[in-house]
Amino acid sequence: MKRLMIAIAVCALSTPAFAQQQPKQQPQQAGGPDAVFAAWDKDGNGSLSKEEFRNGWANTRNALAEQRLRAEFQRHDANKSGRLEASEYANLMLVKRAGAKAPAMTAFDKNKNGGLEFEEYIDFIATAARQAPPAAAPKQK
Repeated sequence: MKRLMIAIAVCALSTPAFAQQQPKQQPQQAGGPDAVFAAWDKDGNGSLSKEEFRNGWANTRNALAEQRLRAEFQRHDANKSGRLEASEYANLMLVKRAGAKAPAMTAFDKNKNGGLEFEEYIDFIATAARQAPPAAAPKQK
């Protein structure tokens, strides 16, 4: 919901009519809505083109997805080694769901160190997600 509100605010602030009516304000703290707008406004003209908005939104969405994947990776890295070893790999939901059809961890261990670093984990997630059957819809009572 918060992201939706930011997106709506960014759209509203990018319209020339709004920009002309509002007095120039000091930027908010780092990482606030003004910083997001400034980062998305690549040409610095004070408004967002459709392309700037699409690119900014896609980059933000990708960053949030990576943040969530990093958190999930760290949650499964039980011994905090910075990589997923075989026992940790076996506990991944995609591996459990695939059962015997799950790809061997070694298929993604590019550097052959006996575990998956984050980049290797991302490769596994992308491959496994494409191959996983869709989850069953919840039963209605």
